[in-house]
Formats: sequence, structure tokens, C-alpha cells
Amino acid sequence: MYSSSDEIGIITAYVEQLEKESIPYALTIKKRVSAGDTLNEIEIMHFEQLLSEARMMMPMLKHHSEYQKLIAELASLYHEISEEALRNELNKKK
Repeated sequence: MYSSSDEIGIITAYVEQLEKESIPYALTIKKRVSAGDTLNEIEIMHFEQLLSEARMMMPMLKHHSEYQKLIAELASLYHEISEEALRNELNKKK
């Protein structure tokens, strides 16, 4: 089990990675998907990795409510992107 200071360090690094890399990347993809594009295999694998990381972080994050809103918003963003990309994929097959 991690100490409280270890948890804060891990969470801080995780949140920084989200803010500097994951969220900007997701927003770039969202723009493309909103314009009618679909997700490529690399993007799908990237989202799967991010969701896996989020699941691993949840036990720590549940003790730090200040980060839960960020994680919920990010999950919502990934859901929006996935849903729209799926709709686009289905429309292309029609």
C-alpha cells in the first residue's frame, strides 16, 4: 500500500500527464470525429490504454475527491468521442 505522500505524487504525475498529453490529444481527435471522421486503430488502442490507466488509478482517486471531477469529465469526453466515431463508422457503411 502507498503512503499518503506516495499517493499524492502518483496522482499528481497522472493528472499532469492528462493535462499535458491526454486531454489535448483527445480534443484534437474530437474535432476530427466531429467533422465526420472515425477512429483509427492506434487511436482506439490509445483510448483503451487510457481507460485501463484510469481504472488502475480509481482506488487512489476515490480518496482524493478533488480529482474525481477531472476523471469523470475525461471519461465523458472519451465516451462522446467513441459514440460519435461509431456513428460515423456506421454512416460510412450505409
